[in-house]
Amino acid sequence: MHRWMLTWNLHRALSGLYLHAVFLFGSVHLACGDCTPEQLAAIVNCSKHERHTRNYDYMEGGDVRLRQLYSRTQWFLTIDDSGNIRGTQDPTNCYSILEIRTVSEKGVLAIKGIKSQRYISMNKKGQLQGKRIYNDNCNFKEFFLENYFNAYASVKWNTTKEMFITLSQKGRPLRGKKTRREQVASHFIPMKCKEDEDRQVE
Repeated sequence: MHRWMLTWNLHRALSGLYLHAVFLFGSVHLACGDCTPEQLAAIVNCSKHERHTRNYDYMEGGDVRLRQLYSRTQWFLTIDDSGNIRGTQDPTNCYSILEIRTVSEKGVLAIKGIKSQRYISMNKKGQLQGKRIYNDNCNFKEFFLENYFNAYASVKWNTTKEMFITLSQKGRPLRGKKTRREQVASHFIPMKCKEDEDRQVE
């Protein structure tokens, strides 16, 4: 009986890992009818985890990258047309394709939704919202963590405490003052798009 239970638990664990891998890499269904062909192609190819080798060259010169930010809580970050920021577990969601642009040295970035054309912005209270017009509230410092995830903290509102972009276990942003760098909800993997790689080669 004990041996059977061990075998069953091992089977469940392996099944869970397999399903997670399928979700992340292979089970892309093109269900987003209002995406342009370019957006669909970008989503399909946003499946490569960007494992950093501590190469900071792309942080200079106003560089631009297309990414999906995949949270350690297993949500893709989205910015919709109304400026709402939340998570989705659908890897084909058009609102999950983001333009990450370097705006100054030392890892200061602006993050904009390609479809919604809205920037992630954080106010003084630590609330996240998508804004049409770029301003200082849209600047975030990118931190490369030892666990190969990234964290993004507000540049403007860091006088007393760093406030991070987060997605909770329910796929919702946490109030900035309740966030910490070591918090799972603030850890993201930027998933690289093939179109962005092709653009660099040209």
